[in-house]
Amino acid sequence: MKKVLMISLLCITLASLGMAQEQISGPQSGTLGPGTYLVVGDIQVQAGQTLVVEPGTTFLHNGPWSWYVYGQLNADGTEADSIYFARQNPVPEHRWRSIRFETGASAASTLDYCAIDNCNIPSGSPISMKGGGVYINGVAMTVSNCRISNCDAYWDGGGIYAQNANVIITNNLIVDNAATSGANGGGIVVYNCTEAMITYNEIARNSATGT
Repeated sequence: MKKVLMISLLCITLASLGMAQEQISGPQSGTLGPGTYLVVGDIQVQAGQTLVVEPGTTFLHNGPWSWYVYGQLNADGTEADSIYFARQNPVPEHRWRSIRFETGASAASTLDYCAIDNCNIPSGSPISMKGGGVYINGVAMTVSNCRISNCDAYWDGGGIYAQNANVIITNNLIVDNAATSGANGGGIVVYNCTEAMITYNEIARNSATGT
């Protein structure tokens, strides 16, 4: 766990910029990676479809794009070979808009050894303004061994927002996220998740203007 969290995301991103990048957007299924992909539009995993992301895969976003999961997403890196979701360049225009597990998505979805960095869901977004890094609605899935950092949500859950789902959120580093505009939970918000398991996470330096 500690090895993956100590890797500099900035260094990985800058190294990736010098590599050939396949552009992707729209519906995705099957297997992606390893390698570097430039995300140029919203990504969807449709109902009944499965997308598997291999260890050692990097996704660089060049705009305010979201990942909408209605089927099954398995992004499972390893301690030595993580999966990165980040912006292409360190400019505000390249901040992206979270991985979103919507109602009906598979509970077999997983995020493991992923780095999710520099998401921003501003006021007036055409999507729910909750869950800056990861949004989970009614999907009893697992988020483990991930680093979620520098993500903002206009409403609740700068790092992670989950509702109506008995999620498992374990062994993650959730740092430097924010919930703005009188919102709650700079790090994690779980709502109506009566049997959720939130264990062994390091949650630090998050902020919220609510509670």
